Formats: sequence, C-alpha cells, structure tokens
Amino acid sequence: MNVITRLSAAVVAAGLVLLGTTAPATAATTTVDNATAGRFTAGSGWGTSAWSAQRYEADYRFAAPDTTTSDAAWFKAAIAAAGAHLVEVWYPADPGYNSATPFLVATADGARSVVVDQRANGGRWVSLGTFTLAAGDYNVVGVSRWTSQPGYVVADAVRITSSTGSSAFSLPLARTALPRSEYDDPHHDYPAIDLPVGTGTPAYAVRPGTVTIIDDSLCGRGINLTGNDGAIYTYCHFSSWSVSNGASVGTGQQIGLTGNTGNSTGPHLHFGIRTGSTRRCPQNFLLALYDGVTPPAASGLPTTGCSYTNRSADAEPVIPLG
Repeated sequence: MNVITRLSAAVVAAGLVLLGTTAPATAATTTVDNATAGRFTAGSGWGTSAWSAQRYEADYRFAAPDTTTSDAAWFKAAIAAAGAHLVEVWYPADPGYNSATPFLVATADGARSVVVDQRANGGRWVSLGTFTLAAGDYNVVGVSRWTSQPGYVVADAVRITSSTGSSAFSLPLARTALPRSEYDDPHHDYPAIDLPVGTGTPAYAVRPGTVTIIDDSLCGRGINLTGNDGAIYTYCHFSSWSVSNGASVGTGQQIGLTGNTGNSTGPHLHFGIRTGSTRRCPQNFLLALYDGVTPPAASGLPTTGCSYTNRSADAEPVIPLG
C-alpha cells in the first residue's frame, strides 16, 4: 500500500456533512446570527431577506456568486479555549439557491473550506465538521461568494460547540445517508463492510485520531485513521480527501468524499476496523452508532461471521493492511 507523504493544497474541502448533531448541554456553545450586533460583517454585495420560513430568527443574508472574488460574509465568535470545536451552520434551503456554497472555517492550522448544497437540508443545524480552533475573539466562519454554480449563496447563522462533553463517536456517513439495515450487511469474503452511497457523499471520522493517506490500486484514494484507542479504521474508494496526511481529526470531522477509485465496481464506501494485524467485523460497531449507544471496543469485535463466503482463488483482492 502506498502512503502519500504530501498532498496538494488543492485537496481541501468537501460537501454537505452530518446533520443535526447536537452536543450535550455540558459543552460550551456559542450561536451567532447574521443580525447579532458586532458579530457579523458583509460587503455591499450582500442583501437581506426574510422570504424563507426556514430562516433562523428574523432574516438572513444572500449574495449572487462571483468567481472573481471571495467577498466572504463573516461570523465572529469568542472562543474561550483552544481545542476541538463542532461547527454547525443554519440556512434556508431552496431549489434556486447555490448547490456548492463555500463555507470557510478559520482553524488553528489555517482556513478550511467546506462546500455545502444550500438547495437541501435547510431550516436545521448542519455540521461542517469538528475543527481545532485557536482561543480568542475573531472571525471564525465565513460564507464565500466564490462559486461557479448558479443561485444565491446564503449566510444566516452559525453555532460553535467545544468538544467538552461531546460524543466520542460518529457514524462514518450522515445518519440520513443509509437505513439501519445497510450497516448489518456482510462483506464479500473478509471482515469489513461496503456501504452503498453515491460519489461525493461526505465521510466522517468515527472517533478522534490521526490520518494516514492511502493511494493505491486496491483501496484507491482512502484513509487509515489511527483512533485514540489504538485501532485502525480504514476508509477506501474516496473521490477526494478532505484532510491532509498526518492531520489530527476530531469525531465527526469530514475526512473525504466517497467515490469509485481503486478496485471498485461502483461508488461506495469500504470501511474496515483492525487491531494490530487482526481484521474485525465492523457491523456491531456501526449498528451501535446508528442506535445511539456506546459501541463495543474494537478489540472485542468478532473476526468472523460477517462475510458472504470463504476466500477462493478468484475472490476479490483483500485490501492490504497499511
């Protein structure tokens, strides 16, 4: 397995992410509306509207796309302590709005861009992911006009929640992406699972850890996530990465977009878990996450019973351990 040690700076960002993930009340949460005094700035190209009933509070801001300048509208927030924070956005959705709105997050390591389809999932909190933010009072989340897609880009409200007391786990896909029954399916012939989702579906870190990029003929574009429990969580067949090699990621942070790269006969996410060199069946782990309960430890997951058949000479190649 080839491991990339450097990535192009163009490999950033991503699409719509995990919906409605609300941190527990014990976590510090800051909400900033576009009308919050001293907390929102936008140029003259941005208008104000109360047209959509999906708006957060009284109104929202909108602007036409502009491929010559970012002209970002910014939400300012006071971050009490440096560390991992869940960043969520609220916007009204409409078929005439922009399908590729760039949201900017000012992380401790530099600006990250997350692309959101504002034609869908409006009128609710939508997670951009978990990011490491520096302490201070500054512009944390921006909405850029720099998109080639038609339709207004919208800036309405943001919510930033510290990781204190937040969930230690996340599904690898948005809960709305697949029904529960898909997380119980056996794999071809070794412990793993294939999750049938279309190209461009955001994939998330199931727990905090460190990323190692994969790029080979079997896994295609993928990631080995070394979790804080020491287990390796493998994602394969991405169309693109959303994080760089060696990055530390938080639970629920977007790490890539699904696809059909490598040894794949159709778009899907291949997901596996191993402890050392032992492959583990991920189904019980994923079902627990779907049900909202603490999953079993990786070391306690079974090593058999999650495959259709035993391996044969003409079986699909096993994605190598990286």
